[in-house]
Amino acid sequence: MTKLQGGALKLLRWSERFFKTDMVYLSRGGFWLSVGQAVSIGSSFLLSIAFANFLPKEVYGNYKFILSATSILGGFSLSGMGQAVIQGVAQKKDGVLKDAINESLRWSIITVAIAGVIFIYYWLNDNQVLSWAILITGLATPIINSYGLYGGFLNGRREFKVGSSLAMISQVLGVIVLIITAMFFHNALYLVLANFAINTLVAIGFYFYVLRTYKPNPITDHSLVAYGKHVSLINFLGTIASQLDKILIFHYLGAIQLAIYAFATAIPEQIRGSYKNLFNLALPKYSAKEGELKSSIIDKTLRLTVMTVGVVLTYMVFAPFIYKFFFPKYLESISYSQWYILGLITIPGLTLFNTYFQVKKETKILYQINIVGNVSMIILSYWLVKNYGLWGAVIENGSAWLIMLLISAWFFFRHREN
Repeated sequence: MTKLQGGALKLLRWSERFFKTDMVYLSRGGFWLSVGQAVSIGSSFLLSIAFANFLPKEVYGNYKFILSATSILGGFSLSGMGQAVIQGVAQKKDGVLKDAINESLRWSIITVAIAGVIFIYYWLNDNQVLSWAILITGLATPIINSYGLYGGFLNGRREFKVGSSLAMISQVLGVIVLIITAMFFHNALYLVLANFAINTLVAIGFYFYVLRTYKPNPITDHSLVAYGKHVSLINFLGTIASQLDKILIFHYLGAIQLAIYAFATAIPEQIRGSYKNLFNLALPKYSAKEGELKSSIIDKTLRLTVMTVGVVLTYMVFAPFIYKFFFPKYLESISYSQWYILGLITIPGLTLFNTYFQVKKETKILYQINIVGNVSMIILSYWLVKNYGLWGAVIENGSAWLIMLLISAWFFFRHREN
């Protein structure tokens, strides 16, 4: 076994000449993040099959609308605190975790108040399902987001095995609960209640488990909490931009068309989500690193983009077979899905260029990138969805990602490292 481990170590060190990165670090952290992502994709895929077979399209469309509205509600909380926690813990300042949670909970009153107003609006308009669903999500989302910051702590500590294990448990539990709920209750309100109840319990439970296990030191850095607020403000506009297409589809086309669009984007979005592993690996590594980062990021961006092109082309070929076998009720989603995934080619550059500015704490540049990119996305969403329906939403996403990539690249190549 020792010889095998030694041989594997030598192979990884040799491969670094080609990949231009720390392959030992990547194999240790990336393995568990990849396992976690595989479980997430697999369980989400099973959930999609269950929703496709057990739920009427209208019920599923209503459920997706509620989740999109909830995401926008969550944007009023401090969603950027996770990045502040990762950087703080990577610098041995564990106290940032509690500071971030306390600040996040204080800000949650905004989310709860807005949810209350929306609850009253739908209640007065005799839509009991949406009114109660929004109230439930408005109360639960701040708790989930705040206590879920334990994930940032584990990533900052590079405890990728533990973090991925907890994420897998959370994902599997949530999927099991939702599948059972979908089998017996064809109602969006029950799905929302089941989803947010299990996620709230898991977030609180795992947070206290992490505290007892790792006993974070009290050292803190208040500038990181302030930085987290800046990132949260940046994220807010992005949250609206990313969910607006679904809100507009529901408004102009109805719940059934939203269900079709949701199934068209489901698999591409799962693949896109796997790039979070890249961020989770890169940020703590780069946060603790001194010296030039640009050349490393440029090289990795080019290599990952080439790999992404291969993934995109493979999916476009096999998408019809996947939908015909697993989602026969949603065959109209196939062509939308094949074109939607083309936007994925921009993600490696977007992810790594933004990681660079986050490490450098260039909040002004991050503001500029996100404001211009997300405002463009919002304008495109409104005009294209209103005039071209689902095809407009597909075109809008790819175009917006390309615009943000070009803006990020422009700032990246003009920026001078200190």
